[in-house]
Amino acid sequence: PRMKSPAAAPISTNYFRPEGALNLATPALSVPAGQTTDSQNFVPEVTGGYKRVGGYERFDGRTSPSERDYYVATVALSGVVAVGNTITGLTSGATAKVIAVESATVLAVTRVSGTFVAESIQVSAVTVGTVSAVTLSGASTTSLAASYESLTADEYRTDISAVPGSGPIRGVWLYRDDVYAFRDNAGGTACEMYKSTSSGWSASLHTFAVPGGTFRFVNWNFSGASTGQKMYGCDGKNKAFEFDGTTLTAITTTAATDTPQCIIAHKNRLFLSIFGSLFFSAAGTPTTGWANVAGTSGEIGVSDQITGLLAIPGDQNASALAIYARNSTYVLYGSSASSFILQTSATDAGALAGSMQFIGSLLALDDRGVTQLQTAQNFSNLEQATISRLVQPFLEARRGLFVTSTVLRSQNHYRIYFSDGYCLAFQIENRSNRGVMPIYYPNPVTCICSGENLSGVEKTYFGSTNGMVYQAEVGKSFDGSDIEAWMRLSFDSERSPRIRKRWRRVVVECRVPQYTSLNFTYSLDYGDFTLPVAPTSISDVVQTRLQPGGGGFWDQFTWDNWSWDNSIINPPSFDLTGTSKNISMLVYTLDRVSDPFTLQSITLHYSPRRVERA
Repeated sequence: PRMKSPAAAPISTNYFRPEGALNLATPALSVPAGQTTDSQNFVPEVTGGYKRVGGYERFDGRTSPSERDYYVATVALSGVVAVGNTITGLTSGATAKVIAVESATVLAVTRVSGTFVAESIQVSAVTVGTVSAVTLSGASTTSLAASYESLTADEYRTDISAVPGSGPIRGVWLYRDDVYAFRDNAGGTACEMYKSTSSGWSASLHTFAVPGGTFRFVNWNFSGASTGQKMYGCDGKNKAFEFDGTTLTAITTTAATDTPQCIIAHKNRLFLSIFGSLFFSAAGTPTTGWANVAGTSGEIGVSDQITGLLAIPGDQNASALAIYARNSTYVLYGSSASSFILQTSATDAGALAGSMQFIGSLLALDDRGVTQLQTAQNFSNLEQATISRLVQPFLEARRGLFVTSTVLRSQNHYRIYFSDGYCLAFQIENRSNRGVMPIYYPNPVTCICSGENLSGVEKTYFGSTNGMVYQAEVGKSFDGSDIEAWMRLSFDSERSPRIRKRWRRVVVECRVPQYTSLNFTYSLDYGDFTLPVAPTSISDVVQTRLQPGGGGFWDQFTWDNWSWDNSIINPPSFDLTGTSKNISMLVYTLDRVSDPFTLQSITLHYSPRRVERA
């Protein structure tokens, strides 16, 4: 009788979304598919998935290097033209700087001055050919466009200067459409205030007699007029101040040591903390209303060092003021000096200075981790919970390194920054933590601000240890350096941890604005090096820089790479090789020309096999 051919193994598929972010605490078998066990420079995306973090560029008021234009010159070269040369039109007198020589007929240029015509071109008074057209942008491919954009940014980046002085940036703030920076002078004997302008940092606007402060700010309108908003600040070393864009006015309170550390506007009063005391002005008079007249201004003491002040939103009757101390938390109720009531919210949980932010609820960093203060109606029942348990090992490794925090409202992010350059980005939605992922900036953040300009566009700026101010979430690089980003998704067993699977194919869906190049790999059975090694498709993979976090990962992998250059794409896929109980995917990228992309979904194709015997 004729023998029947064996039936083909059935192929199963499973789709999952990357969500839940970094998980360093849950046992391996219990980590959901889509969470990560290791990542850097990816963040939870507000629309779902994981997005490679945005770049940053140095800033002093000039146009951002990443926003500068490049041009493509159509030429016929008869002489030598090199990168860095300046070409000059013999007839028009127009000039341009060469950033790339693609061929004898195509040059990429920037710093174009004047208008080229069809004419001969010269380099250092030597004729090197002719030019027929100079076109804004005009690269022949999106990958070339990305390269030219990067080279153009490199050309303009050196124009932008650090804030004058010495040491780190002490404070940075957005007021109206201007950015202000604070840095100690060259001798370290005082602190100077500067303003960004179209030609760089201004001359010092004001000198603070005592250096070494940590600045905190608030913008507020106490006048009621539409144009009455002013900037208020303090640094813990000098008197607080008011600034209207032209005049800086020192604020004198009734404190014996008048060096406020924290500042906030609440109930149309200015509140300042000095050690364990909270001072508040009379309503509407932040510069003069500190005479301690009964019923108008005053002082409230708490039994701990105050580390931060944060308003709890609500109507005139319901809003309150959260007062964070180093080891305790309080809430101030009421609307006037005669009706203020201080209540203790927590006697065993406080916050580190500069860590308090509001994004649907009150968030702060304490010794136990990131805490969330939830409020019920009229704040009659405050509940405090820790939301950082899944990344607690990351926080424990950086105990004592916390610097500052901010909120990026467009991304629903609460971000906390550490002195070693790392940051944790929490995505908060509907008062719930949707996930946490780490970011690494080569230039550590010493101070940061995020707010809307007069056009309603969110802008984020930070100062660093080198005296530079940077604009975050712009460009495709870290101030010209490559962005190294990776994420290792959890080992997925397809809900059957003891069943072996023959892996067939993976389909990846990404959202790409314009151009992205990345590498994709996988590992089997927690990186078991005894499994047969699958063939690699890339001959030069940067393996040692991935820091996988566990032995054996790099003895069992296969690499593929793709370049995306369209905003609408077909989900790419590649074959998988190997049989195992589980599989983990890893995405890796290292460049300074790719757009931030979002990993949206993964679909695995596999054939179930036998139960693992051992």
